Amino acid sequence: MNIAVPHRPDTRAETRLAELARRARSDLAMLDYATRPWVLPRQWNGQTIPDVVIIGAGQSGLVLGHALKRRGVGNILLLDRNPEGYEGVWETYARNYEIRSPKTITGSDLGIPSLSIQSWFVARHGQEAWDAIDRVPRVDWMNYLRWYRDIADLPIRNGVNVVDVDYDPDGVTLTTAEGETIRTRYLVLATGMEGGGDWVVPDAIRDALPDHMYNHSCEVYDADRLRGKDVGILGAGASAFDSSVAALDAGARRVDTFMRRAQIGLLDLVREFETGGYLNHSHELSDQTKWELGTFLTGLSQAPAEHHFNKALSFSNFKFWNGAPWQAVAYEDGKAVITTPRGTFRLDHVIAATGVTVDLTIRPELRRLAGDALLWRDRFTPPDGDMSAGRLKLPYLDRDYRLQQREPGAAPGIERLFIFNALATLSMGGLSAVSISGHRFGVPRIATGITRALFLEQEDQLIPTLREFDTPSIQLTPYARAMLGMDD
Repeated sequence: MNIAVPHRPDTRAETRLAELARRARSDLAMLDYATRPWVLPRQWNGQTIPDVVIIGAGQSGLVLGHALKRRGVGNILLLDRNPEGYEGVWETYARNYEIRSPKTITGSDLGIPSLSIQSWFVARHGQEAWDAIDRVPRVDWMNYLRWYRDIADLPIRNGVNVVDVDYDPDGVTLTTAEGETIRTRYLVLATGMEGGGDWVVPDAIRDALPDHMYNHSCEVYDADRLRGKDVGILGAGASAFDSSVAALDAGARRVDTFMRRAQIGLLDLVREFETGGYLNHSHELSDQTKWELGTFLTGLSQAPAEHHFNKALSFSNFKFWNGAPWQAVAYEDGKAVITTPRGTFRLDHVIAATGVTVDLTIRPELRRLAGDALLWRDRFTPPDGDMSAGRLKLPYLDRDYRLQQREPGAAPGIERLFIFNALATLSMGGLSAVSISGHRFGVPRIATGITRALFLEQEDQLIPTLREFDTPSIQLTPYARAMLGMDD
């Protein structure tokens, strides 16, 4: 008879992590110069309001919040709709075993080695384990972010869903799903890949199949319900292979993955962009080059993650179909009937790995922006003159990730909003806050933009504040006071 052995925590790892936390806090204290608060408080309805609110406490919001705190802007608030410890994608809908970025990536550490993923991983698993991997396992990355949150010690409120964003010359007003009003001086949207629209399921699937028959690859769903089923996946990118492996691991009877292109892409050009030149200066490229770069990347099939590509192909009940666009989708006798140039398939469930759409109007908190913000279509005409491209709906941001008014004077206050999600991609030259690789250079740039705005906003108070300063740098003894003729 097998006896279950209760799980015992790795006390040695816990000891090492505790020591790393102590060292990280010591390093932060050692580099404490110029981190004391300096922003003059602002009142609204008799209450002091946050200087900055960040919507999204996943990796981008978390690192930006910490960077602001390290610059003396501590009166901030982070809001996230997910429960504590489940911010972002990593333990909600992500299904990849490893993150796509190489393990050597930096940025969240803010240049402090004890805050790096390498320091955390070695403390948790040991040096040999670190040496053995090329990329960090997804669950480990999320656990690192949980540890990082504890070290950063930021004011974060979970379970808060913002449904409206309004702005005026003096600030930004947020309304939550519960009807709460939150006023702030500046707002950052750090809401990830879907932060400017939503995951898109093709109309052919939505119109033909009942809701229970399909999911988007980036939805939260229980893969175990695919056990024993024939599953079809539309798409050939990373999320398609992640979904394929999840279904196969769950015990799907068969998984067929379909791609309209003739050949699968095997290039991972994002790694080629990870240089100090590109990451630091791509936002300064001309609009023409940014557009051509976006066109090039859109036309290039991005390689799936290698580990899930190989794992999917290791299953005998997996089949990949290239040159197989879905020509028709029908619902017959409880099955999804998919017609392709390579045959007709009868499936029990369909997963659309079909990316995200940009549409500010479908996100309630962004609807006001849709009519007020300067968009790419307002400033740029593609070389072919085709104004129907979806990328033209992206906001045209300044170098600090900040929104601009479409009509000067028509939407005062919109410049108080900073976009640190996928909506920034075109304006920043291809990579934005969504990519971990964008943090090393992107976080300091947006942090500088925010602190610059806060500092210049109180320029008229600089001299009066200095005049009120009356703390002497020398504590005079009675003898010194007498010598200087300062006796009462």
